[in-house]
Amino acid sequence: MRTINHLLIFVIVFAAVSCTSPTKLYRSGQYNQAVTEAVRKLRSSPGNKKSQEVLLQAYPMAVKTALRDIDNASKSNNVTRYDVIISKYEQLNRLANEIHACPKAYQLIPSPQEFQTELRQTKEIAAEHYYVQGVRALSEGTLAQSKLAHQYFVQANKYVKGYRDVVSKINEALSAATLYVIVEAPPTPERFKVSADFFYSNLVTEMNKARFARFYTPEVAQKDNMSDPHQRITLDFIEFTVGNIRESKNTQDIKRDSVPVTVEVDGKKVTAYITAKAKFTTYKREIISGGKLYVRIMDATNNQIIEQRTFEGSYVWASVWGDYTGDDRALSSEQKKLAQQQAKMPPPNQDLFIEFTKPIFSQVVTYIRNVYSNYQ
Repeated sequence: MRTINHLLIFVIVFAAVSCTSPTKLYRSGQYNQAVTEAVRKLRSSPGNKKSQEVLLQAYPMAVKTALRDIDNASKSNNVTRYDVIISKYEQLNRLANEIHACPKAYQLIPSPQEFQTELRQTKEIAAEHYYVQGVRALSEGTLAQSKLAHQYFVQANKYVKGYRDVVSKINEALSAATLYVIVEAPPTPERFKVSADFFYSNLVTEMNKARFARFYTPEVAQKDNMSDPHQRITLDFIEFTVGNIRESKNTQDIKRDSVPVTVEVDGKKVTAYITAKAKFTTYKREIISGGKLYVRIMDATNNQIIEQRTFEGSYVWASVWGDYTGDDRALSSEQKKLAQQQAKMPPPNQDLFIEFTKPIFSQVVTYIRNVYSNYQ
């Protein structure tokens, strides 16, 4: 079995190596990868004839293929054409650097082609291109186009750091692309207000992890002078109860045979075996809490419902203890442990409220992420 396993490992490793060999990469038309792999092998084994041969054949093809892709992209009207051109110039410069860093490869190809000037010029052109595209998209005034404008400005800044006023344009586009939503706190009886506020504030914090959606409490919205939201979310706890008590007990007769005891017979102590009997009662007190949260998402301009859903959660706190009459030798170790316990004091209602809302919280967070997935 061990021999078979070793053989299997050898076959897997050999297959993996052969799939990434310079020759195989070259024959499959992956010239860039073939050059990289050939150079890697020449670093550790300069006399490797196969790698030398592949490098001499693959490098001209890698250059030719990249320049063809650059030419095709430059003739295209695709918005992302400069990304292709820049990527290919960077690829060619990377190959040149790899050859320079390998003595044998540099000996075989003493003048690898570099395109630093072309790369720098193309980045300048690309920055202007994306800046112009961003301005055009931002002028449309829609959330979708503003989001696209933000992407364009970020790309422009990537190619030329701080190009024109691109940093302020990025912030302007982000603001214009952001969906503004007011989240109203659920109306709750005063005795549960602290727990409800805890639930509400944590929920709003979790909602605000979306990049292109901003969720406000009414107080923060007023402070930020945000008077024209896109949407409004209302939360309402319905059918909820906290602190319902349920008690039960269970009594059982227990006996244990062959319990050893020491007795005296004819003045001598000997071991005898008896059946120990007891009556054991298990007590259980449960505090049941639960409820539903109704979530409604509305268009703030006309109060039309966009989405609505109800989420349910529950929590049961329990205390278990026991007592017995009779011979404690009849009891199991677990029963003895229960017999030593007392009824526990239940948590405050505020804590019970928080506990039953925990499963609701996770459900609502998932729901909000799905609804606003386009704004991540």
